[in-house]
Amino acid sequence: MGLKFTWFPKFTDTVAKVPEGQRGALLWALVLYGTYGEEPELGWPLDAIFESLRDDIDCSKRAIESGKRGGRGNAKAPLQSDKAPFADGESTLCGEQNGGSGKAEANTRQDSTRQDKTKRERFAPPSVEEVREYIAKKGYRFDAESFVAFYESKGWKVGNAPMRSWKAACTTWEKRRGEEKGGGDASPYSDL
Repeated sequence: MGLKFTWFPKFTDTVAKVPEGQRGALLWALVLYGTYGEEPELGWPLDAIFESLRDDIDCSKRAIESGKRGGRGNAKAPLQSDKAPFADGESTLCGEQNGGSGKAEANTRQDSTRQDKTKRERFAPPSVEEVREYIAKKGYRFDAESFVAFYESKGWKVGNAPMRSWKAACTTWEKRRGEEKGGGDASPYSDL
């Protein structure tokens, strides 16, 4: 059975800004992650948007599991039917209130965030064979050795940030390869 989580207005506002053709994939990924903890493989830019909402879902699930309402700013105050779920000084993030919520609460939030990050799998660079198998499974047509060599030379970083998902990077490579097909002699990794 799945877990409950709170759907915050922030989710609706964020998803509304996603192009209509991609909106359904993001919504379904949020639902599956929030309900069953399934990690999505969305590709850029949806994976970045999903990551920005992940902590809110995790916080909501933790709050519900501990007997709270799932992220309401002040758990002691009863929910009033004539008041909007989030008043002007409240945030959807783990009971934070604008203007600070005290050092002890902030430390608790930091500790739980650290625990969430350690629960997630740490990135392990793939072998050429792993990449080869994955791209064959997905039907991609770029060279696995070039992919691994490129990211090894970059220290498995995307820009200045450590890579979090080599599978998502594969999706990006395939999409760029397709976009550059008609572009002449451009290198498939010239824009990376």
